[in-house]
Amino acid sequence: MVGTNDANFDKSITLWAHDSSHIVEDLWFDDGTLVITTEAACFRIYGGHLAKESCIFRDMLQLCQPAGTKTIEQCPVVHLVDDSRDVEYFLKALLDHSFFLPFPAPTTFAIIAGVARLSKKYEVNTLYTRALSHFASAFPVSPKEKVLCSWRQPGLSIPAALLARELELDWALPIALYRVCAYSSTDEILCGIDLDSFHFELELNDKQSCLKECVLMRGADSTNFMDFLWNPEKINGCMAPNVCKDRRLARRKFIEVRRHFVLPFDLWTDDDWAGCVVCGPCLSAMRAAYNATLEKFWDSLPRRFALPAWDKLKERRCEALELD
Repeated sequence: MVGTNDANFDKSITLWAHDSSHIVEDLWFDDGTLVITTEAACFRIYGGHLAKESCIFRDMLQLCQPAGTKTIEQCPVVHLVDDSRDVEYFLKALLDHSFFLPFPAPTTFAIIAGVARLSKKYEVNTLYTRALSHFASAFPVSPKEKVLCSWRQPGLSIPAALLARELELDWALPIALYRVCAYSSTDEILCGIDLDSFHFELELNDKQSCLKECVLMRGADSTNFMDFLWNPEKINGCMAPNVCKDRRLARRKFIEVRRHFVLPFDLWTDDDWAGCVVCGPCLSAMRAAYNATLEKFWDSLPRRFALPAWDKLKERRCEALELD
């Protein structure tokens, strides 16, 4: 919080606050009662509303009351060390209901991250739960859970994993780190990525885990996923053994090339099922074998990244989202 009686400083901060490059126009209200400053932005909002939503800000405003406390246009000033963009998203979410609607309304990762960080820090619990609901929509905790993501955007695997670590959302990490392995290059895993003027880089333990799993998933795990295409050689009840065997092996060779570019969850798709023309008994047996492999791989994901088992992670997600 700013607090000084220096006249020159008073003049300079007033000029700074009115610099168009710093004022966030959507959050500068002429009748506002509180000025919030960050390193790169300035906001004039309603202190009473902020105090009602956050006990942390209520305490801050109480400290702004003594005579001699820094003011701008008779408004007390609170300086925050948080990122300016995060503060903007947080304040907009508090003051403009339409800016950050509940899930499943579409939003962006940057908005979710900013709102989640600051609503947790400043103890705005309802807003924090809303942000987590949006974030959680991209991270199923069951292979049968339908993913209806409100924010998925390309290139966010590493930032999403970092946010999950930062906010201790370990229930999102198995899928978040799997996606790092699936959609990030080796250089990106090792050195991080630059996005929107920010650098995002994994912690050392996650780098090591992801590099190890990249090798395993493209090797033995991918082989296991394709095993249903050739094992057993003849499926009980097959109505055309030679034809089905040849078609299964042809599909196996077709998929072999793909394993070098994608990881298990992307290795076999709905289009592949449509393209594998075999008899009914073979198709049923192949689906059963594939689903069993999928379940086994899914169950192994938390252990691969040194996380608790899915049952514990599901409990934690329910607690975080305040679900029964």
